[in-house]
Amino acid sequence: MENHKQEQTSNALKLSIATGLTLALIKFTTGLLTHSMAIMASALDSAMDVGVSTVNWIAAREAAKPPDEEHAYGHGKIESLAALFQSLFIAVTGIYIMVESFKRLFFGSFVKDAPVGIGVMIVCILITFFLVWRLRAVQKHNHSMILATEELHFTTDVLSNGGVIAALALTKWTGFVWWDLLISILVVSYVFRSSYYILRRAVDELLDRSLSPVSKEEIEKLILGHDPSIVGLHNFRSRQAGQQVFIDFHMEIRGEENFKKAHLMVESVIQKIRDKHPGADVTVHFDPEGEM
Repeated sequence: MENHKQEQTSNALKLSIATGLTLALIKFTTGLLTHSMAIMASALDSAMDVGVSTVNWIAAREAAKPPDEEHAYGHGKIESLAALFQSLFIAVTGIYIMVESFKRLFFGSFVKDAPVGIGVMIVCILITFFLVWRLRAVQKHNHSMILATEELHFTTDVLSNGGVIAALALTKWTGFVWWDLLISILVVSYVFRSSYYILRRAVDELLDRSLSPVSKEEIEKLILGHDPSIVGLHNFRSRQAGQQVFIDFHMEIRGEENFKKAHLMVESVIQKIRDKHPGADVTVHFDPEGEM
């Protein structure tokens, strides 16, 4: 059953990659033909979607692999490395489109065959709608967090594609090309924001940054509230690699000298943490009260 869910998730992500790549190629070609920077910016957005989907596919595939002798902590950082290089590539391409848009804004530009561009963007929206529907159907069946993320970022693409259509329509009706350039700058700004978020997360994971203070506080409250015998917590450490969370800490137990009972208490704490962070790798050392 679990293997079937993993296969469904993998196939859905492959569909996302193929769809994103198709959309990017269609938009880049149309952007060159129509001279529309808004369509070119949307093509960049689709290219970023391909990168994100590829990273998610790698994460889903690698998550299914058990740790081995050379990678005792798993393979999660492959996702971080891929995300790092993709975000940098997207940022460089985005800078080029942004600079070109401002050049055309100040030195003059034109858009031709706007109805063709509008027609192509409508087709792209329909393709994206189909992909979102498919991702939602699979996600409801296997409750995949990765697919939920995929569905969200392709849903936002529908909105940005609508903005491009509006820009082309306004350019056609008013004769002012700056509508096209304005939307291209807005779309690229959105891409920059998303790319920065991916870059920051990748760097944080590669540098083994701890979980957020909020997550740490939630885990500490969960541990200390689990049993009255648990009276202290120290040496708490955490990090994340891809979808895998690693947590280790020392837990002080009062008045418990039976090793088996203490062990069962630790196991139940670990299970509670995994209920909140599915698949987390949790290491616990328990100490008698007062010993550090």
